[in-house]
Amino acid sequence: MVNTSSVTNNSLDLSYFLSFLDRRKWIIIFLFTLILALCEIYLIRSPKLYRAQVVLSIVPQKVPSSYIRSTISADMEAFIHSIWQEITSRTNLERLIKEYNLYPNMTKNLPMETVVENMRKAIKVSRPRGGKRNVFIISFDYYDAQIAAKVVNNIANIFIEENLKLREEQAKTVASFLDEELKRIELELKKREKAIQEYKKKYMAELPEQKDSIIAILSRLQKESETLQMRKEMLEDRRVSILDQLKKMEEEASLSENLDNNSVEPSSLSKLERMYMVLRMKYTDKHPDVIRVKKLIEERKKQLNISSSNILSKNFDVSDPVSQLKFQLRNIDEEIKRIEETNKKILQKIKIYQARLENIPKREQELKDLTRDYSNLMKTYRMLLDKKIQATMAQTLEKRQQGEQFKIIDPARIPEVPISPNIKKTLIMGMLLALFFSLGLSLLLEFFVDKRVYDPSILENQLDIKVLAIIPMVMTPQQKRLFYVKNLFLATLAILSLSVNFYLFLKIVYKMQI
Repeated sequence: MVNTSSVTNNSLDLSYFLSFLDRRKWIIIFLFTLILALCEIYLIRSPKLYRAQVVLSIVPQKVPSSYIRSTISADMEAFIHSIWQEITSRTNLERLIKEYNLYPNMTKNLPMETVVENMRKAIKVSRPRGGKRNVFIISFDYYDAQIAAKVVNNIANIFIEENLKLREEQAKTVASFLDEELKRIELELKKREKAIQEYKKKYMAELPEQKDSIIAILSRLQKESETLQMRKEMLEDRRVSILDQLKKMEEEASLSENLDNNSVEPSSLSKLERMYMVLRMKYTDKHPDVIRVKKLIEERKKQLNISSSNILSKNFDVSDPVSQLKFQLRNIDEEIKRIEETNKKILQKIKIYQARLENIPKREQELKDLTRDYSNLMKTYRMLLDKKIQATMAQTLEKRQQGEQFKIIDPARIPEVPISPNIKKTLIMGMLLALFFSLGLSLLLEFFVDKRVYDPSILENQLDIKVLAIIPMVMTPQQKRLFYVKNLFLATLAILSLSVNFYLFLKIVYKMQI
């Protein structure tokens, strides 16, 4: 035999491979049976884990949504997740653990938080593959099939109860929120209404709706002022005409009459009075001529013992033309004065109404600012009122359990086949793993550990020499007996290991049938 350091895979042929298997058969057999036995022992000792599941469907509300719109969140996934969080809370899970005596060993040796977390991981909510969106599955994994079915049915009932409770609470919360918002906006509306009323009351005469009436009043007052002005002009023309007539009469009067002293005095007094009237119509009381004539009249009155009040208040002689003209002139002056006073009042009114008319755009803008916020609040109030009515009906619908609900369409049954351990898959994986390690170890020994060459063609290829002869191994009778005994012992061990594997396999099959 010749030692070598390496052998290439290209030099291997079928005969060499068969001789390789013959040389390493015991390593392959024993390592294969050992790994397979360990895998079978694992399957036997591993507890069976069963999965019980219940199928629920989402039943739509009995009243069409076009009549009553639900206030519950439309995102069913989020809603289911919120219910799942309620179900998997520590309170609910701890109650189920105590009620069904779940995880007895873990309960004795581990804290309750760990046991609850383990159970939480065993509960799953999923949707069937390719199924309808209104169907979902609740599953629970446990080592006892009957208990798993009971627990998952209980969880499904809790799921339905929590759904009804949560929907009713959510509908109540929405209705309460809308009610509070309506009260708040109603108070705000009352404040705005009061502010608008006070504003209208304060600026009642300057509101936009008064614009037409103010314009009409201004037009009427202007017409009245124009009429009075025309009347005043006519009276002033008449006054000027009367003054002209009086002037002519005074010029025509004879001032050179020779009368006695008793007759001259009254005549002179009458003349002075006429002169005073003419001057008074032309000038003011402070004019020098008016003051002089007035003083002469007072002196003449004293001479004649006549009071000025009696002279001024005496009745004119109707037959006297001068007296008639004076009377007309006095009436004209009084009427002009009355017209001026009336026109002054009208002009004051026009000024007031013009100021109101000028303030109307300002008041209109201020009122728009007030009413704009009021209109927006009123729109919000009406919108919330509609939603409040919808929420109240939705709340009544949930109380009567007429809303969207979950219904069990396939209750949990006792599972017959465990989900773990997967015997078929584990056995196949174990056999592949045993074959890989046994062949791998054999190849490692063949090509890297064992330095002997078992095929002369390998030696010829590596050293580039011709092998002339092969000398077989010659064993003595004692060596032959030892060789046969060794092979017999190893064969016996191989048969025992295969028997053990077969026994373990039968035990696994029996476990599957239980």
